[in-house]
Amino acid sequence: MSKINIVIVDDHLMIARGIENMLDGQDAIRVVQNFNSGESFLSQLEEIDFDIALLDINLPGINGMEACQPILKAKPNAAIIGLSNYANSTFIKNMMRAGAKGYLLKNTDKDELIEAIHTVNKGEIYLPAKLRQQLLNDSIGINESNSFIPKLSRREQEILNLIADEYTSSEIAEKLFISLKTVESHRKNLHQKLNVRNSAGLIKTAIQKGLIKL
Repeated sequence: MSKINIVIVDDHLMIARGIENMLDGQDAIRVVQNFNSGESFLSQLEEIDFDIALLDINLPGINGMEACQPILKAKPNAAIIGLSNYANSTFIKNMMRAGAKGYLLKNTDKDELIEAIHTVNKGEIYLPAKLRQQLLNDSIGINESNSFIPKLSRREQEILNLIADEYTSSEIAEKLFISLKTVESHRKNLHQKLNVRNSAGLIKTAIQKGLIKL
């Protein structure tokens, strides 16, 4: 029986190594390569033979949702499983709409990870029971997403505070001694985490969730 070839795309080395360790020794599954960014993965996409990509949705630069389309265009027979720390309906829906066949939380156990891999490899969709229930609740009007408060990194919180103080991206880059590209990447992650489209929505939602105070 041929093995299911897996690639792991996650900017946290400990997460990638943890997943690889869980899959080590599986006769039917083989991890062929790890990548720490969407850009590095996409740059080598044509040269890699894989069946499933375990893809972090909150990557710096090109995030997991944005990476789905080029992955599936280059590898139409491959399947994508989104990885996230967030059990948030908006994240789940957006990732599945982008083309993912599954969605797992990063604290998943070995049995669920293996089940998810085998399920999507057969062309089926995999969601943990908790997330299926969450989506069902949304569909019948029991919406828990309003109370969801995302966890921001220290840098994301700094940038959010500066945006609230009306700093431009260029001014933020200069103040924090980071590149403009890095600032824009953090802005994009903030928009994704708070499910907003622009800075006005970002500030409004951040105030509602108590992430900033004016």
